[in-house]
Amino acid sequence: MKAVGRNLAVVGLVGLLALTGCSRSSNATTARKATTPTRGAADFGTMKNVCGKATGKNKASARGVTATAINVGAISDAGFVGSPGLDQELWDASDVFTRWCNAQGGINGRLINAQHLDAALTQFKQEVLVGCQSDFALVGGGAVFDDTGQQARLGCLLPNFPAFVTSGEARGSSLQYQQLPAERNFINVGAELWMNQKFPGSGNKVEYLAPNVASVINTMNQVEEASRHNGWKTLAKVQYPAAGQVTWIPIAQKLKTEGATGVVWLGEPQNLAKLEAAMVAIDYKPAWVYAYGGNIYDKAFLRSAKTQMVPTYVPLQVYPFELADKNAAGSEAMKQYLALFQKYLPNGKARTLLGVESFSEWLLFAKAAKACGADLTTRCLYDKMQTITTFDGGGLTAPSNPAGHQTSRCYDLVQATPNGFVVQDVNANSTVYQCAAANVVRLKGYYGSGVHLGDVGKTLADVK
Repeated sequence: MKAVGRNLAVVGLVGLLALTGCSRSSNATTARKATTPTRGAADFGTMKNVCGKATGKNKASARGVTATAINVGAISDAGFVGSPGLDQELWDASDVFTRWCNAQGGINGRLINAQHLDAALTQFKQEVLVGCQSDFALVGGGAVFDDTGQQARLGCLLPNFPAFVTSGEARGSSLQYQQLPAERNFINVGAELWMNQKFPGSGNKVEYLAPNVASVINTMNQVEEASRHNGWKTLAKVQYPAAGQVTWIPIAQKLKTEGATGVVWLGEPQNLAKLEAAMVAIDYKPAWVYAYGGNIYDKAFLRSAKTQMVPTYVPLQVYPFELADKNAAGSEAMKQYLALFQKYLPNGKARTLLGVESFSEWLLFAKAAKACGADLTTRCLYDKMQTITTFDGGGLTAPSNPAGHQTSRCYDLVQATPNGFVVQDVNANSTVYQCAAANVVRLKGYYGSGVHLGDVGKTLADVK
């Protein structure tokens, strides 16, 4: 499953889950030319000296930390036999970052040893326990069933910098830091507000579709409550088999018969492509399909859908690939990200939402770890993270407040078309992002509770 974006995760099961966040139609963004500052080899976007040699004499200061190296784990579900290579991009982005960073001297002179931890969908807890034995932290990864290992992770005081989280247990857990925080009770609805203006009245009859996986259903319920704040009226919430339907005609026919003017989708790209082909086959065209979570921002969807597509909009919180070569405002980080993939892993999965979010998590980790200098410890990492109140991956992702664990107010938007993704004009006020305070709404429902140190008999005093 892929991630249902905004760092939540409707990623995986066959490309489905990840619910932690685009497009300005070409003319809106490209009109503002980017100014390219002088950039050193260790800089990324607007971030200076991300990696480099030691400035003093390093200590062997924590589990997985020596004077010359840092052991880090990157989790993915790539070994899931039902969908080989599931979220492979998490490993790819991790490999690209570590090769680039190590080429600059590592993090304060410590080279990164990043091991691939394969949760294979059902082994998340087991892989967390592997990390507990030798890793300083988990960085840039994610897994569909991340609820199963949170207590084990906190039991060994293992920090986590996930590209996405899926479950209520993972969201808001202790010793966890996200470049785009996914709060349980706040959600960004900026794209929905945009759609209300673009398609007046189209939210009067909305149906929600999600795979029958508990964590994704929880996300669907969040999105549905948030959408009611915007005046959307719910016809039904529909669950479908996580592995997909033999035929999508019955669901398409249900949507048509019930008169759904808008369809909110949570799930993997290939299944949405099949549903839209079924819609085309029965001559049903809703005003829009709203692909929540961002994982549809993937060429896999375009390849599968081809021309059998209805108007499909994907909300994002990353800089769009389509503007990277336009010399547009803020494009430097995305341009550099793609260039690093081309240099270090040319056949890797670069142009995916999860790849970008994974790379940005590595940047966040590097920023905090570097600030610790010679004495890199879990407590120092925690303390430094409390000071990072503004972050955007050097321009790679939307502005956020990792220290405050606050949902970002910013979003951008793309439309999927047979000719590719087209960036929409969202009246941006921060490069490509629209960042109004009204974009974030508070939810009243109960959507799970994160696992905390006290749940495993620990306190902050145990974090050394």
